[in-house]
Amino acid sequence: MDRKPLYTIKSLYSKEEFMRFNRTLRFRNKKIVVFLSILDGLLVALTLFCLISGNYIWAAVAGFYLVFLNWYLFRGIDQRMAKVFMRNTEIAGQKCEFQFFEDHFDAITKSGTTSIGYDKIKNIIETKTNVYIMYSDSQGIMMKKPLPEGFIEFLREKVVK
Repeated sequence: MDRKPLYTIKSLYSKEEFMRFNRTLRFRNKKIVVFLSILDGLLVALTLFCLISGNYIWAAVAGFYLVFLNWYLFRGIDQRMAKVFMRNTEIAGQKCEFQFFEDHFDAITKSGTTSIGYDKIKNIIETKTNVYIMYSDSQGIMMKKPLPEGFIEFLREKVVK
């Protein structure tokens, strides 16, 4: 039985898209974002308090930790993710085609074809530039916008949670 897909979307797993995907997931947990914001505020207040009270060594330590924490969250993790991407030759630079049918979708790569039922999708994350179809909290497929008209609505209708 040869069925025609309702939607066909081609996607390239580039380093930039992989990094964007990881940044989106990293800052999606609002509790972590609030915690890190409070921690940053406390470190700034501690640094200022130490400077005002003349404890320059402790002010330097708090300031260093503030800079290191923010560097690590925004650049350090990005650098580690870039290395992970480059080591994973299965996805690095791979072209994927997704064919969406009424009851499932197929992911077609040079490694083969995988059929995935809509009931296996945990979440759909939509950003200004991408749509991510999530199988778990940290794994999913990346599709760059623009997408075919009506596709997002179709997908949301199929993934009713």
